[in-house]
Amino acid sequence: MTKEEKLISGLRRHSHTSLEKVIELYTPYVTVVVYGVIGAVMAREDIEEVVSDVFLSLWRNASGLDGGKGSLRAYLAAAARNAAKNKLRTLRIHEDINESIISDYKTPQDAALEREKREILTGIIKNLGEPDSEIFLRYYYYEEKITDIANMTGLNSSTVKSRLSRGRKKIKEYLIERGYGNE
Repeated sequence: MTKEEKLISGLRRHSHTSLEKVIELYTPYVTVVVYGVIGAVMAREDIEEVVSDVFLSLWRNASGLDGGKGSLRAYLAAAARNAAKNKLRTLRIHEDINESIISDYKTPQDAALEREKREILTGIIKNLGEPDSEIFLRYYYYEEKITDIANMTGLNSSTVKSRLSRGRKKIKEYLIERGYGNE
């Protein structure tokens, strides 16, 4: 059994030691991949966050790793590119929202109110917890298909639909409780 196969086997068994070794071995590589996608437009902290997200994703999806199919390095490269692209999309969404707020609202008060609502909504989505907040963002912000989200999260399509429905209800209830339901 090769060193990589041992690491994959350990990850599949959720061995913390295996994860630590993977992080130690592959952090420089993953960082270079992430930097190649977002390094020109994002701060060092953002790059570090994406690198951390890649290893967190590896840990969460470790049971689906196949030791004989492809390599761990290739898996991490693909995960790093995807995570970096998602981070870039998030930046673009915020830029688009900020630009539309500036152009759509006539007074600074209108813009401040809209910014406050957006911050509240973002907080609510984060509080849905994982994987619900990820599912919600992927579907509504990144406009990904339910089947793609199901494949990424390891859930089936009907579960993704149920989680989206429950998320919408939670958000609606929260907004109504705080007086935002009449707008």
